[in-house]
Amino acid sequence: MSRALFAEHELAALRLLAQGRTQVEIARSLRIRPETVGRLLNRARILLRARTLHHAVARGYETGLLGPPPHDHGAGQEEHRPSGPHGPNRGQEPAG
Repeated sequence: MSRALFAEHELAALRLLAQGRTQVEIARSLRIRPETVGRLLNRARILLRARTLHHAVARGYETGLLGPPPHDHGAGQEEHRPSGPHGPNRGQEPAG
């Protein structure tokens, strides 16, 4: 997805939406009317070929438009446990 297709205000509004801001909060941040925020987000949604605004945020991350996706905690990933004197085997005799 090319950034060139998006106006700066569209990207800014989408980033703020991704942070959980409401349309009114986005409007205040960008110093524009809430109705204008709605138009900006709708155009971003169309450009991203998303069904909803939530889907547009997800597509923004998937395409790299909004940066790397947030770190997924726990989904199919093992927790890193250090070994050694401070790790889980602390106080045990080495095997062998």
